Amino acid sequence: MIFRKRSSVQSLYYITHKLKRPRLIKLNPLDPLLWILRRNESDIVNCYNFMTPYFRHATRGSNMLNFGYWSKKTEDPMQAQGELCSLVGEFANLNSAKNMLDVGSGFSAPAIQWKSIYNLLNIICVNINLLQLKTAKSLVNEDISSDILKSKESTITTRSLYLNNRSDNISLVNANGKVLPFKDKCMDRIIALESAQHFKPLILFIQEAKRILKNDGLLVIAIPVTTTTDKESLSLAQQFRKLGILALTWASEHHELGNVRSLINDAGFGIVEIQNIGSRVYAPFTEYYVKNRRAIKRVILKGSGSSSSLSSPSLFHNILYDVAENFIYKSALKMKEISQKGLIDYVLIRAKSNN
Repeated sequence: MIFRKRSSVQSLYYITHKLKRPRLIKLNPLDPLLWILRRNESDIVNCYNFMTPYFRHATRGSNMLNFGYWSKKTEDPMQAQGELCSLVGEFANLNSAKNMLDVGSGFSAPAIQWKSIYNLLNIICVNINLLQLKTAKSLVNEDISSDILKSKESTITTRSLYLNNRSDNISLVNANGKVLPFKDKCMDRIIALESAQHFKPLILFIQEAKRILKNDGLLVIAIPVTTTTDKESLSLAQQFRKLGILALTWASEHHELGNVRSLINDAGFGIVEIQNIGSRVYAPFTEYYVKNRRAIKRVILKGSGSSSSLSSPSLFHNILYDVAENFIYKSALKMKEISQKGLIDYVLIRAKSNN
């Protein structure tokens, strides 16, 4: 039994039958801007739910939501995203693990890939986003079995979507990444693949990871970071001077690498290794996008038509798309520029408990 009693968990979201009929977002034209500026939990969920259909069209249906790891042989974002998942799996030494958490698991596509490589691995995907979990369930393509794990001390049943996969399982749990509903010392690995930048404050997630990991367990974080040495939080104007338009369109916390290291050490971890892979992430991602802007536009506008009979996008759709895409295009160029200047990076961090 790895789940904690309900009474010991705060801010926990449970999967219910509402998962089958998720609520749609009632969109105000100013909402996307407010989501990016505020960046609280519900804003991030709304932002992902709003943007994900466009990203999936642009990446030809990819179910992964990361920048990807690009080599000279990489042809498209889907392949790059798979390469990043493979790299993280090797970096986390998943071949020697039995139980792991994927926190901020998206559509659980990384978990499905890891499971295909490390067949003996038991994976629990934790996600606050019910819409993404609904898609994840359909991806694994198995039936829901509820009431799997019950707490005798509680009148409330902790439910998970438990999905059979050969002799082991991938399970989906709707929970807050900062208050994880698992017992102490029960996990071999905890991975946050391009999700920890959304946990606010980040220290709560790291402290929970410390509590849940076994003494020889590993915490692995793949995260975009800034490399400035500012000790205090920067105002939006200061961020804009350093990051340009990316200060607004980078819809996550702008964590400085040194601060992330300090948080991990302060929580009782020792950092085993850090890999800086920003040069294999930002520039090639931008180059692919710039090269394929027109093709991506055709795919997105065709896929976002209000009717399946829509043969071509309306003038309104074209204008609206061009305005929004211009911000994305400028953001991508700025991301490549400041990455090459060393102002941002993408790092893999592996940490082990100091006990």
